[in-house]
Amino acid sequence: MDVQNKEKNECLASPIHKLQTFGKHGDGIKIAIIDGGIDPLHPELHNVQITSELNKKSQCTTHGTAVCSLICGHNIGIAKSVNILSLPVFYEDTEGQIHGCSERKIANAIRQAVKFGSDVINISGAGLSVNGRGTDELRKAVSLCEKAGIIIIAAVGNEGVNSESLPGSLPYVIAVGACDRNGIPAAFNNYGIKLRKKMLLASGVGLPVAANLNQYNLASGSSFSAPVVSAVSALILNSFHQIPKPQRGYAVKKALFESASLLVQPQKTISPIHRLNLAALAAYVEQFTNHQPKRGKPSMDEKIDIHHNDENEVISDTIDTGQEVLSSDDIDASSKSVLALPKIEDSASNNHVHNPATIVSQSNSDPRTAKHKEKVFLIGTIGYDFGTEARLDYFSQVMGNQGMPFDPVEMATHLNKEGNTEQSNALIWTLKIDGIPVYAIEPDNQFAVLQYARLVEFIHDQETEGVERVSIAGTITGEVRLFNGHVVPTISPVLRGMFNWKSKDLSHLVIGNESKDEPQRKALTNFLHRIYYELRNRGSEPNERAINYAATNAYQMKEIFDDAFSENLFLNKISAEESPVSRPDSDCWDVILEFFNPKERLTAARKLFRYTVDVSDIIPVTIGHLRSWHAY
Repeated sequence: MDVQNKEKNECLASPIHKLQTFGKHGDGIKIAIIDGGIDPLHPELHNVQITSELNKKSQCTTHGTAVCSLICGHNIGIAKSVNILSLPVFYEDTEGQIHGCSERKIANAIRQAVKFGSDVINISGAGLSVNGRGTDELRKAVSLCEKAGIIIIAAVGNEGVNSESLPGSLPYVIAVGACDRNGIPAAFNNYGIKLRKKMLLASGVGLPVAANLNQYNLASGSSFSAPVVSAVSALILNSFHQIPKPQRGYAVKKALFESASLLVQPQKTISPIHRLNLAALAAYVEQFTNHQPKRGKPSMDEKIDIHHNDENEVISDTIDTGQEVLSSDDIDASSKSVLALPKIEDSASNNHVHNPATIVSQSNSDPRTAKHKEKVFLIGTIGYDFGTEARLDYFSQVMGNQGMPFDPVEMATHLNKEGNTEQSNALIWTLKIDGIPVYAIEPDNQFAVLQYARLVEFIHDQETEGVERVSIAGTITGEVRLFNGHVVPTISPVLRGMFNWKSKDLSHLVIGNESKDEPQRKALTNFLHRIYYELRNRGSEPNERAINYAATNAYQMKEIFDDAFSENLFLNKISAEESPVSRPDSDCWDVILEFFNPKERLTAARKLFRYTVDVSDIIPVTIGHLRSWHAY
């Protein structure tokens, strides 16, 4: 009996049990798992609260289920009381192989995780990257989490190469690599310069995970190290509940890295690698929760620099990574996982992003379904792309020996000739911002012929008539790879949302053609340029669509500028904020324009104009009346 009590007390005193006690097993913490679908019927996950918001009909995957079981499984999970938000972006084929997705889909899933109140985001997927920067969409999504104090944990990838990986290499993301039970780093970890400076090693070799058919399996890979750190982070978060949420992300990050063991080679100049140390972490958290003084206690007002290392903190039993790195040959066959790490990359070459689009009649479509689609309302310029060498050769051939396929005027002239109209859909039509393609326009409904004709007209007017801008409204349907290898989302456009114009002509239309109106026309042109250049955006977020629509609503602009100009006011700032009052099934945003008198900046009040835009439909629409007031 004494032996049993001794073993029980030792178990209760284990570092992981201490963390679970301090962190209440993660109770009240929400972890978003951006992965494949999760099987909620597996015995390991019976009592876990799992919700799915991105794709409620997603296919259950072995990989997603395994990751979830490590976080909160009944027997093998670390934080058994957390709530799980499943955001499926990966899928398995008929042979059980996991397939990844693009950075855009990861970015969208991260935004959804923020929207639904996640505290920790686990991404057990990685894509190789030359510089580790990623797309602007992915960087913005990660920045959104940084501002909100939401922790992002991502795998480093399993190719075992000296390369960056995404999203792990991004500055705020905690990049997790695998080590064995003895703490020896796995040979399959990717180790780019950015990753080496910020990598945190955790157990990831021969871990038990939930598998198909209610079975269990032993899995290895950084895919399974990441959920270990995610679960531990959930426990720390609950221990740090008194810290304001926007600062908790850095507080948890500092706790993980300050308590970690350092694996270094004193004779070499490479960056030391941090390894999760549960015993030191439990002591760190205990001292924090008990308000005991501690050297190096995290300052909640400062961001940490995990690249700096105190020489006194380096452990004496260093590991020679050139000789003692775990090799894949050293892993017992029974522990090798059949679960591959999903790739996050420009994935247009994969079949799943080229699934045939479903053609839906616009006249018969239910407008209530529009709010569930990924909508776009963008202002930019038109271009085109060939996609492949073969397609370029095709146009070189049909345009004749003297033809120049890269000349927009010649291409538009060629497509406008009788008998050549059907060639319009052989091009990839692009929508650009500052010359950079951000979307591909792909008409796919009964108005496709008219839409292609309008695109040809747009590019001709853009090159010959000085047309500056086009607006395109539509929904995102997939992705496509351009000739230079860049992958962009495809838009199914709406014909009634396709327009082009010159700023000068638009100002004449709104203000009038009389010479006395010239100053007012210049003010309106300046307003348009502010939206085009200062507030340029992808037009996918609700506030972006509201602002872009403001630039195309000539009636509201005339009303505003007539009033402002009569008081000698000039535009100072444009913003959009979510409306405090909204109709059912609507998404209303208040567009606010702030004007000031430059000659009396210190004595005259600013004047604000506000009107509400409903962006729930594919094409935004204004509701209510224009309101204005003075503010000091």
